Amino acid sequence: MITAPMQPWLITLEAYRELCTVNFQSPAQGNAVDEKAQPYELQNGLATVRIHGTMLRQVSPRQKAIAAICGVRLCSMEETAAALLQAAADPAVHTILLDIDSPGGTVNGTPELAQVVRTIAKDKHVYAFTAGQCCSAAYWVASQADVIYAAPSATVGSIGVILPVVDSSALYDRCGLKMEVFSAGKYKSTGMDGTSLTAEQRDRLTQQVNDTWARFKQAVTRRRAIDEADMEGQSFYGTDARDKRLVDACAGSLAAVQAKLIARHNF
Repeated sequence: MITAPMQPWLITLEAYRELCTVNFQSPAQGNAVDEKAQPYELQNGLATVRIHGTMLRQVSPRQKAIAAICGVRLCSMEETAAALLQAAADPAVHTILLDIDSPGGTVNGTPELAQVVRTIAKDKHVYAFTAGQCCSAAYWVASQADVIYAAPSATVGSIGVILPVVDSSALYDRCGLKMEVFSAGKYKSTGMDGTSLTAEQRDRLTQQVNDTWARFKQAVTRRRAIDEADMEGQSFYGTDARDKRLVDACAGSLAAVQAKLIARHNF
């Protein structure tokens, strides 16, 4: 894993499991070259910014290359924020479209990227579209746009938080091992291999997850009128997401949305 343990995630369970299979310590792509992509595609005043793959605050070229070998795409939220700010400052850009295909990612970086989108939307039109996934962290970011489009078969939502913890104490016992931990602070050793969580540690993690979930829902409902029952971590197909107000309308493709926005704003 890339991130520190005992941190909540804004991601689908399937994507989390997939990310756990990637060995980022592999030396196979240690010398990978960072190929800088264009920050956005500009077409008649419409800037399209991609958010594709699992979202992490920072992603090195090496991490991106190793993940790609395993069939996992990674998206740097700091690079995305920089692209959005560049588009916002570009006088040739009148409207910004987020092209999203992401299962979510880390909590770290998500509120900040969402705030960038919300701030830019005060001065320029900001839209979002997904033909694949717009889940968890990705939906948090998309929810700050003015309008969200989704393909009918897209997967949208997953407004929830997960924090997986493995209790390996029984395995240690079977192997004849005993973990003794010397730490200062009752939460410092939370999740240490070979130990079980204390009641206080479990309560603290639960509070952390619920606090993150509350901030997620608060950010979403500031911009969209979504029922509480539809923010329990479930995902919806595009048509259902439209009916439940997670998205505003369905569209068949990115190209169709781009053409619609270009025509709408008379570029």
